[in-house]
Amino acid sequence: MRIILITLLFSFPILAQTRGGQSGGRFELLSGTRKGKEVKTYWDKKYNNEEYVFGKTPAKFLSQNYSYIPEGSRVLDMGMGEGRNAVFLARKGYKVTGVDISSVAVNKAQLLAREFGVRINTVVASLNNYKIPKNSLDAVICFYYVDRSLNKRMVEWLKPGGVLIYESHTDNQRKVKGNESYDKRYLLRESELMTMFPKMRVLKYEEPLHKGNFTTSIILQKPKAE
Repeated sequence: MRIILITLLFSFPILAQTRGGQSGGRFELLSGTRKGKEVKTYWDKKYNNEEYVFGKTPAKFLSQNYSYIPEGSRVLDMGMGEGRNAVFLARKGYKVTGVDISSVAVNKAQLLAREFGVRINTVVASLNNYKIPKNSLDAVICFYYVDRSLNKRMVEWLKPGGVLIYESHTDNQRKVKGNESYDKRYLLRESELMTMFPKMRVLKYEEPLHKGNFTTSIILQKPKAE
């Protein structure tokens, strides 16, 4: 058994429970193996039912580590989906904007927010085209949305001292039965998260290799202004 685990101390309190990965059956949807012009149509159709495809509870890594984000922060949820993470953060008092290409998903996210009695800002757009001012966000969360072309912009969006929480599957997921054909472009290489944002400070990093699904998670901080 081999586990890669790095945890660095930070001034905000954290929870230290174990995080579980996504099931293999949900992997294709989360990792974006659908691409091109069919993306919006595919996701609209997938979300077009009363059930919440990925449930209403937040990703475990987020629920266990959200306190790395200072209270009251302005947060962007990239590829928000049906809003489980955005609504969770709103319930904790954060000012959340969620962006997703699927109008159906965004509508369901608003319904979920009303169900829990909170407000979130939502935008139907592709993040490749959506304009966000530099140094305007306190935090960015990115769960199972791999687009390396956005890496530089993600850092630019953050204010000095801002926090990025990122999680996705690694290409080891292709070893799982039924996952062999997944597009490697939408998977992360082993330890890749440690080098994707070279100018940011690593606060916490996990990449367990002993579980049934292969995920990698990181929390980073943009250097503070001097």
